Amino acid sequence: MRVLVIGANGNTATRLVRRLAEGPHDPVAMIRDPAQRPKFDALGVPTVLGDLEYPIDHAVPGMDAVIFAAGSGGRTGKDKTILVDHVGAIRSMVAAQMAGARRYVMLSSINNDIHSTSPIAHYHKAKAHADNHLRETDLDYTIVCPGGLTDEPATERVAVSPELHGRGLTSRENLAEVLARCLDLDNTVGKTFSLLDGETPLEEALRSV
Repeated sequence: MRVLVIGANGNTATRLVRRLAEGPHDPVAMIRDPAQRPKFDALGVPTVLGDLEYPIDHAVPGMDAVIFAAGSGGRTGKDKTILVDHVGAIRSMVAAQMAGARRYVMLSSINNDIHSTSPIAHYHKAKAHADNHLRETDLDYTIVCPGGLTDEPATERVAVSPELHGRGLTSRENLAEVLARCLDLDNTVGKTFSLLDGETPLEEALRSV
């Protein structure tokens, strides 16, 4: 499966690209800056330039799947959050539909809510609007909602739940593994679930979704 990873230069997404490159899939890293290309060249992964603030229709043809792992980042303003996490995400869904890339995996967030009053409500609202739009498409989607992200090593033991509100931590390594595994698990299609570090073996947890 040829997989476009949007936001590939991000902390979690780079781990994801590495996993995909080592497995049965053929990742393509979408990056905004040509200076990011050598990292992916070293992994043997092709790149395509694209910016979610503009059309990315050129990046999707030939892909079987899209994984949206982009984010505006904690150092940007609310306007960038809306442009990337809300509008940009929807733009990528439309591009996937137009190009026939049926499989779509969304890296979302726990506690996303269009009525959020959290300290980062603008982010939670943007993610919620994007997720709601995705559910209304005809794409074979999976929405993964992690907790607070950490750089802890992979344990491959997690807790998944249809409950999307709560507190907890999620290792980026575990998250990257889950995003990659979802591509091959048909039972995750049409599902939204929270993902926290836990005690259940990762494969078993995903097959219970």
